[in-house]
Amino acid sequence: MNLKKIAELAGVSVATVSKVINGKDQHISHETRERINEIIKSTGYMPNAVARGLKIKKTNTIGLIIPDITNPFFPEIARGIEDVARENGFGVVLRNTDNNPLRESECITFLQSKMVDGIILIRGASSGNITIPKHTPCVIIDVKKGEMIGKEGKVYVDVQEAIFESTNVLISSGCKHIAYISSIYGSTQSYRRALEASDIPYKEELIYLEDFLPRTGYTGVVELLRRTKVDGIACGSDLIAIGALNALRDMQIAVPQEIKVIGLDDIYLSMYTNPKLTTIAQPTYKMGEAAAQMIIDHIVDKEPLKVLKLEHKLVWRETV
Repeated sequence: MNLKKIAELAGVSVATVSKVINGKDQHISHETRERINEIIKSTGYMPNAVARGLKIKKTNTIGLIIPDITNPFFPEIARGIEDVARENGFGVVLRNTDNNPLRESECITFLQSKMVDGIILIRGASSGNITIPKHTPCVIIDVKKGEMIGKEGKVYVDVQEAIFESTNVLISSGCKHIAYISSIYGSTQSYRRALEASDIPYKEELIYLEDFLPRTGYTGVVELLRRTKVDGIACGSDLIAIGALNALRDMQIAVPQEIKVIGLDDIYLSMYTNPKLTTIAQPTYKMGEAAAQMIIDHIVDKEPLKVLKLEHKLVWRETV
């Protein structure tokens, strides 16, 4: 089945069928439009999206690049992107980089070869030098700074301020020996700033850095307690905090009575730990929504891309 055969069955021109399929049928009668749509439905005709995209230079698809699909933090962002895309008649093509800068570049090349109308690039903390797509509009969701590097848009949360707040939560709860467990790709600057603002000395033996994974939290707790006294732990992610809670449970150390723990992200698993994890929430779904709406507004209405900062918030539960 093709446009010519549909036109013959409907008794109209190929141009009329094309206008109906492409939504440019304002001047076509209701009866003709219904007759064409009924033939399309009954014959199971599917327009060739690739051919159509080549002709009109628009595919109504967005490329999405994620650092690690197994990390619960990123799928929530993807859900926000997918929902907004669907509401606006766009599809989403997903690629995963495994936090590999080389694969990030390969993903961009792949998506451009598929003629996506725009790219949303989620940056992980371990990502290398940023790669800006050429000739394709891009919105970056970043866990780092909010400055624009080129003409790309950006959606971000100030993670360093979130870490500063999480450390202060432990200080205000009476902790004096506060450890910090995070990734080697993160920064201890905000943690240190919070301690110094409260006249608490910064000590290297209270720092453990590895990956944003539960094993980092588990190993970090074992190592830190071997080195020194700890009464509070600020974690660089909820996954790290979950690992830390498991280690403390295995060591029969009561949380929060003996050691208090605070996470970062508010992934869905954080409300199901025992005890339930106190954390700093990042608005992951809203980050996805905002990025998708920004790129679609740019594609459809030529709205300028911009930098958008979203706010974090403290979520009190049971570990502090």
